[in-house]
Amino acid sequence: MQRYRASSLFQPSDFAAALGSGNDGSKEEFPGTLIGVALLIPHTQIARNLAILGFDFIFVDTLHAPITTAQLVDIIHFISFASDGKTCAVVRIQSPESDLLAPTLDAGAAAIVFPQIDTPAQAAAAVKKVRYAYAGGERSVSPIALINGFSNMAPPGWTSETIADRNIAVICQIESTLACENVDAIAATPGLDGLMLGAADLRASLGLPCRNPPGQGDDVKFIYEVKKLIAASKKHKVPLLGPAFSLSNEPGSIEYLRHFKMIVVSVDMLNIVKAALHDLAFAKDLLAKDQAQRESNGDVVKPPDSEIRKDVANDLLAKAEVDKDQCGMATRPGGVTGEVNE
Repeated sequence: MQRYRASSLFQPSDFAAALGSGNDGSKEEFPGTLIGVALLIPHTQIARNLAILGFDFIFVDTLHAPITTAQLVDIIHFISFASDGKTCAVVRIQSPESDLLAPTLDAGAAAIVFPQIDTPAQAAAAVKKVRYAYAGGERSVSPIALINGFSNMAPPGWTSETIADRNIAVICQIESTLACENVDAIAATPGLDGLMLGAADLRASLGLPCRNPPGQGDDVKFIYEVKKLIAASKKHKVPLLGPAFSLSNEPGSIEYLRHFKMIVVSVDMLNIVKAALHDLAFAKDLLAKDQAQRESNGDVVKPPDSEIRKDVANDLLAKAEVDKDQCGMATRPGGVTGEVNE
């Protein structure tokens, strides 16, 4: 991705060219599948550490993550600078009218994802909000986002504004039956660079569970709608972005993802949960095996279950008394006192 970086790390990389769409013809080689990680924990340390791992892009979600404008701007900068332009910030914004859109663009995001786009009119409105007037858009020019002569560098014949219009990819998320009905017209929207599958919301729109039960594949109704998306992508040469959180060696695992130019394979929050559960299970298993080994060697005499229950109960009672003392609560007459005896 480094060959697509802009003249300044404060400016957006040419993500549209990396997708193979919106290219001005100056780049003949396009990368293969772009692999990304989702950032839902709005912290610069998360962004900094993910940015150095080698992902092509980081999917920064402002739709389902509690994030401030200042946090978002810092996260975009950390992604660009920590990766030295090798990893792009792809930001999902709530709507074209969101207060976060202008700061996101000014910070140098390489792509904007708009969720819940159901009609071509909504797609056209989204494109307009990202482009300057030079490209027929409505984006306002910031007097302070880039410093003249220092961070607004551009090749001869270009300006930082026209570079942004060329480089920033606009991606519309398809996640309802209505959107799938209109997907052919949405994909034909001038200035649109990509489409994203909103799998969970599309399933909900079809009356299906948002997540497939373990061991169960996709419902035929869902597959039918996804095929519409794939067909529109091929017809209009608009690349697809999709989730790929459950990749495996099974042949069917990535069957429909073969049609996707961009895939998100990892989520920071889910990774923490998965790693924590793994470590917890490993620790419990290790300690249980050690206990069993020591018991078999005669190193440890296992107390009767009744003694274990009594010790645990006494510990809990003692803690209850300490907690009450700390809260200034005296034990009531006839309350919890003394030890448990059989």
